[in-house]
Order: sequence, then C-alpha cells, then structure tokens
Amino acid sequence: MSFYMIPIVHCDVPGCEKPEIHHHAARTVAEVRAWRKADGWHQRPGGRDICPACWEAGHR
Repeated sequence: MSFYMIPIVHCDVPGCEKPEIHHHAARTVAEVRAWRKADGWHQRPGGRDICPACWEAGHR
C-alpha cells in the first residue's frame, strides 16, 4: 500500500465560502501558494492565506 500527501492551503477568513485550494502538481504548501498566486490568492504577514473573494471583500 502506498500513499501521498496533498498540500492544501486554507483561507483564514472565518465563514469563507471557498475555504481551501490545492494544485495537482504541487508537492509543498509553498508550491501551492506560488501556483495559486496567479489565481488571486494572497498570503499576509503572519502566514494568513486569503482567497480572492475574501480579498476583494476587504478581509485583509
């Protein structure tokens, strides 16, 4: 039996409708963040990740 881990980035805004994202080619969370930055995901100081919808709503 084998397994592999899928790194997932979670939106840190409470009540977010799209709370997590991943990328099929990523092996680390840093790679997920790099791939998804083009999709509008942001990382704030302190390690908070914010999805595009929450960012546009001003939850920074």
